[in-house]
Amino acid sequence: MARERVVLGRKADSSMVSIRWTEDCPEDLNDVETAEGLGAQWEGEELVVYDLPGFTQLLAYDTGDEYQIDND
Repeated sequence: MARERVVLGRKADSSMVSIRWTEDCPEDLNDVETAEGLGAQWEGEELVVYDLPGFTQLLAYDTGDEYQIDND
């Protein structure tokens, strides 16, 4: 199964804005650290994922108010 490369954002030229989000970026995503924590990777100037549906599910779980199990 081929993995589709999806660009979530690109580094911005402006010092006031660090990233320009693309139209493929999930609506709830607004933080680079969150994106990286959920598996997005920098490839040069682009922040990318290879499983957008899976990434979107993780984001929904991460930003949701549902009870999260603590395995410790």
